Amino acid sequence: MEHTTEYIIYLLSKSKLEKLSDEEQLQLDSWRLNAASNQDICDMLDNKELLARDLKGLSAYDWETSFETFEQEHLGTPKTISPYRRIWLYGIAAMLIGAFTLFFTHYLTDSSYQDSPDVKILPARTAGTIYLKNGDSITISPKDTMLSFTSLPAREAKGNDSLLISTPKGGKMAVLLPDGTKVWMNAETQLDYYEMDSLRQVRLIGEAYFEVAKRYSPSGEQPKLKPFIVQTGNIHVTVLGTHFNVKANRNLSDFRTTLYEGKVRVQQGERQIILSPGEEAYMNTGRIQRRGIDTEIGNALKEGYFIFNSERLSVIMEDISAWYNVNVVYLDHEIKSEKFEGMLSRNSRLKDIINVLESTGKVNFKFKENTIYVDKKRSN
Repeated sequence: MEHTTEYIIYLLSKSKLEKLSDEEQLQLDSWRLNAASNQDICDMLDNKELLARDLKGLSAYDWETSFETFEQEHLGTPKTISPYRRIWLYGIAAMLIGAFTLFFTHYLTDSSYQDSPDVKILPARTAGTIYLKNGDSITISPKDTMLSFTSLPAREAKGNDSLLISTPKGGKMAVLLPDGTKVWMNAETQLDYYEMDSLRQVRLIGEAYFEVAKRYSPSGEQPKLKPFIVQTGNIHVTVLGTHFNVKANRNLSDFRTTLYEGKVRVQQGERQIILSPGEEAYMNTGRIQRRGIDTEIGNALKEGYFIFNSERLSVIMEDISAWYNVNVVYLDHEIKSEKFEGMLSRNSRLKDIINVLESTGKVNFKFKENTIYVDKKRSN
């Protein structure tokens, strides 16, 4: 198969404009899987922030000549298409070719890494947005501690039985929900909360620690039991009043519910697990399983720690990426499965976190702007 740089640029460009043919997709997949560095390039091309910086160099790029060459060598007989749309597609494709060319040149030839992360990279601070049912939104600033809906102006607090709360990369938030439940949200987390007559429900992507209000008394009514359910994908965590942590990425490859007080039921289809304090439900080969945990360590998210208990490096770096708002690129993909243990403050400088991981002698890190490059430790 043809794996020249020019042809790969063409395939990458076309993949952003229209669907590749089966043969083209096979060629691109073959090239991507041929080397870890090729996969890294694809990962970085999907990073809009990195690509945007390279697009700034397009003003000096001869895109017309580039596209003429691109068309002659690779497009062959053009499809029947309106002149105006053809011009538009050519312009976009030419811009992407220029961007990809700059990208290849920059990332395949530039080896000027830094030994330490930029000192401007800081731990997560309070930041996020709350979208209210009435259409208003509230932007959270670093000076806020725990936002309580009981302290909001009457116009904003009224009728909030439905809320959407999100934190960005590099952000965190603590919020007191309308029912009195306290929630500590990790970076890059989305929480969709709503109430019905029979229950309170949260849809969660990311990680949050919950202290659920057992008895809910709206508007001074007689307190009543109202189940609280956290849904993430096809998994439901049901409680009446308890302290627990839920972590789940979008595809549930990293899912866990950790119980500190009370009881919860974790359900996945017909399968369900009842957890007691000191137990955790987690995902194993697509099914939820149970295991014990050390509750004396305390809750990592609420109490401000990273706790790695035989944790895969890929999971650790996902947490670091979200907390410090950095990008992560692997120069060696085998290192992803290496496991680490440790307990570190979430207020630590990124350099301190990196130093602890490197002290194991398993992994090496390099830095460039806002990106961490992860490699296996090489023997001298």
